[in-house]
Amino acid sequence: MKAGGPAPAAGRVAGGGSSRLVRGARWVLAAVALTFVAWVVPWFDHCWDPAAPSSTRARVVHEAGGSCVLRIASGDVTLDPSQCALLKCEPGALSTIGHAHVGVLAALLVLYALGTLAWAARWRALLTLAGVAMPLLQVWRVSIEAQAGGVLLPGGLGGDALRIASVAGRLPKDEAGRSRLPVVVGSVLLDRVVGLAVVTALAAALAFAWGGLSAGPLAATVAVLPFGLLGGLVFIRKAPLERVRWLAEGRLGGITRPLLAYARDARAPSAVASAALWSVVVAGVQFATIRGFVFALDGVPTAERWVYVGTAMAFLVSALPALPGAWGTADAAYVFFLGLAGLAPGTALAVCLLYRLFWYLSATVGAVLHLVRPAATVAGLASASAEPPA
Repeated sequence: MKAGGPAPAAGRVAGGGSSRLVRGARWVLAAVALTFVAWVVPWFDHCWDPAAPSSTRARVVHEAGGSCVLRIASGDVTLDPSQCALLKCEPGALSTIGHAHVGVLAALLVLYALGTLAWAARWRALLTLAGVAMPLLQVWRVSIEAQAGGVLLPGGLGGDALRIASVAGRLPKDEAGRSRLPVVVGSVLLDRVVGLAVVTALAAALAFAWGGLSAGPLAATVAVLPFGLLGGLVFIRKAPLERVRWLAEGRLGGITRPLLAYARDARAPSAVASAALWSVVVAGVQFATIRGFVFALDGVPTAERWVYVGTAMAFLVSALPALPGAWGTADAAYVFFLGLAGLAPGTALAVCLLYRLFWYLSATVGAVLHLVRPAATVAGLASASAEPPA
């Protein structure tokens, strides 16, 4: 027997155990994500008496003629049309879809799905700058699978973590033997920054297109945000941050140095410009989807600009790590801003719910793709396509 002969077998055993652990974690994550979606989505309408909202909130079933039935713990209570009209209600998924133009929703779902391809193309442009050359459909699959984690943690942090883990953990180290993790993290952070910058810029442009110079101070504030984000990127590229010892040395330096090299790459302006162009498509799809929901629900805005400013504000709120899926916070943003557009609270909540359903449907597709993925697929593609940074 050759010296060291048993080692490969031991490695295979250890690798097999690790592979089984990873596959088990994938199944658990996907199952938890799907369960979370099924649990948090309000499938049925819920109504309550405004005088006692905490004790009267109940599932409601609307009947012909305007009457309704409250499903409370002590038994069903039937209310006549006048009593039903006094209730405050939140729409459920079933009634929202039932009252909407289903054909319009189907067309919007196709548009939304195409928008996820543009999102993947945006991240791919930034991954290429990081020295990672993956096919567009593979980047799309990783992005969609990551949405299953995005529904579980606030601000989409789970999705970002899964995107990073799906790529960085399977890439070879650089020529100096260092991990490529920081540059992949940089691509995800830059993807976020570019996305928010373009969404706010396009929202401001649409607001001024419909409202002119009288669009209001909030529209002006939204218009300033992209310049702040762009200024931050320019600062990182130009400021002598490597001279700050605590930032450039030690373990922290091992993270910041490749991040700075990534942001200061000579190809970075071109990659960011390409990502911004794709982001215009992504933002356009998002705004068109939200406006399509308003149309599908027979909503007629009296101030069109607030539909787009409100959507941008809801996206900004959703990006904050407050609640999983921005439950409550995003809803409040939609109700407030779409209210300024002249839409009733029920319509605004229905718009928010429909957008959330599209997002969760995408996450569900991602969870299923995650489960059926062969264990070696990403590793083979990412390793074969990895390119050393120029």
